[in-house]
This record gives sequence, C-alpha cells and structure tokens, in this order.
Amino acid sequence: MAKTCLMCGKPSGMYALCMSCIKLKKEEKIVKCSDCGQWHYTNEECMCKINNSSENINKKIIDKNKHFNTNDYVSNIQGNCIVCGKYAPNGSLCKECYYEMKGYQDEFDKNAKVYELKDYYFNLKSNIYRMLKFETVQTNCNKMMAIAVLVKELHKDSSLIDRALSDIKDIIEKKKPKEIVQKISEYTEKQDSQKETILRTQDGHIVKSKGEVDVDDALYNLRIVHCYDKKVSEISNAERTLNCDWFIPVLSNSQGIYVEYWGMKTKDYLKNKSEKQKLYKDNNIPLIEVEKDDVNDKQGLADRIRMEANECAEKYFKTKNRF
Repeated sequence: MAKTCLMCGKPSGMYALCMSCIKLKKEEKIVKCSDCGQWHYTNEECMCKINNSSENINKKIIDKNKHFNTNDYVSNIQGNCIVCGKYAPNGSLCKECYYEMKGYQDEFDKNAKVYELKDYYFNLKSNIYRMLKFETVQTNCNKMMAIAVLVKELHKDSSLIDRALSDIKDIIEKKKPKEIVQKISEYTEKQDSQKETILRTQDGHIVKSKGEVDVDDALYNLRIVHCYDKKVSEISNAERTLNCDWFIPVLSNSQGIYVEYWGMKTKDYLKNKSEKQKLYKDNNIPLIEVEKDDVNDKQGLADRIRMEANECAEKYFKTKNRF
C-alpha cells in the first residue's frame, strides 16, 4: 500500500517523504525532530517544543527567527503574513511567501547598483496598482520584498526594508477582494488575466493599459519613431533612476523627447507622478504629458502630440518641423 508523505501528506510511494520533501531535506530546509521524531521545517521549531511550555513561547519564537534568517526585515515577532494573511510565527512573511521571496532574489543581477535595484522597486510598485488579479498582486509584493532584502544584503542599505513593509501593507489593503462583491464568470476572469499580460499595440509593443495602447498607436500612426519603457539617461542618482513611458529620439538614441501617460488617480500614483514631474523639470528634460481623459479624443491627441513634439524639438534641439 502506498504511503503518504509524513511532512506534507502527498503520495510518497514506499518512502516516508515525497520527492519534493526529500529535496528539501537534502537542502536542509526540513529536519526530523530529535525528541518526538516528527518532521518540521528548519525555520520552525517542532510543535512538541512549542507546546511544551506556554510561558516560554515568545522566547522560542525569537530563537526560530535565527533559523529563518529574516532578522533583516522582521517587524513583528509573530502574527499574520503581510502578503497572504496566513500565520507567520517568524516575522512578516509566512514560510510559503518567504521561500517565494528568496526565489525571486535569484532573478536579480547581484552586481546591480543600489539605484538600479531601487528604480526597479519603484517601477514595480507603480505597476502593481494596475494589476487586476489579486494573486498576481501578492506574488509581485514578494518580489518587492526580495528587492528590499537584496539591497540590504548587497549594499548594507536597510532604508528600503521599512518602506517595503509599509508599501506592501498598503497595496494588499487596497487591492484585496472586497467581502461583498458581484461574482464574475470564469470567462470574465480569463479575459481580465489576458488583459493584464497581453496588451499589444499596432507596432508590437506590449504595454500595461488600454490608455497606453492608444498613445503608442498615435505615435505609430504619426510615423514618429519611438521606444517604450526606456531609462531616462539624464537622471541617475543614488536614490532612484527613472523610466519613461516612451522616448522619441531627436539628435541621437540618447537625446530626445520623453512622453508620460498619467493613467491613474490613486494617492500613491499621484505622489509618484509629482516626483517624476519634478525630476523632469529640475533636470530641464523635454516632456510631453498625456492625461487619462486625453485618449478619448484620438485625433485631438495625435494633433497635440505632433505639435508638442515639434515645439520641444525646436526649443531643446533647435530643429524645426521635425515631425
């Protein structure tokens, strides 16, 4: 008769542990308790020890944090995970979110400069507010935490840790499904998922919103050469860099006009918008701004983009009737 895994309950054939848990054992992520013989995660004490004395539970939880190696970002000794809400005895993340966060760390270049990681963090945070599926929001929150911890580990800069904890709590609170909502069909959910990942423009760019599709198509139909989601080379400091929505080259691939589409009106989004506008202004960078309602008049939008592009080209680069 086939056995079930003593750790997770999945089928394990003739073995005490399934293949996944055997792998975790080899990686020293799970161990067998020397007192009661039960299997448990190395980042957690065995239940026999936790239940042994209620008077010492707080001390034991603190000791567990050392095994969990989350002391760089733990804000509470025990409670609920800030991402998924599950029990998190070792800090701000439950074990599932913790391991997902650690997995994301492997995706980043360990030679990246601190401002490059911070820039990725702020752009990711802005994009999360546009995401529709709550599961996608949650997994990207773990990616935000991964960046914050990586900045701490690689550059000894812990400033992003507290901000990440605060940002994630705010994102989850605003994006979590409401208790009373109208049920939607599986077909609608599938459509939402596709919209979230596949919004393609006429020239093949994959963008983040319907409004961005309209702006990109306007540039394409005006035959204005442009690229999407480009780093603003004129801005680079220790705090953050900046990525524009579109870049229109004028004199070279690094000298041209930037375009920003302001598609949301949430408090955090408006704060980020104000910060970006100030960076453009302080660095005297040519910028065309498109508001959310502007895309409702496609011809008017196209005419204004052409006019402002020519005005910027003449003002900043001394070229007339460029577009």
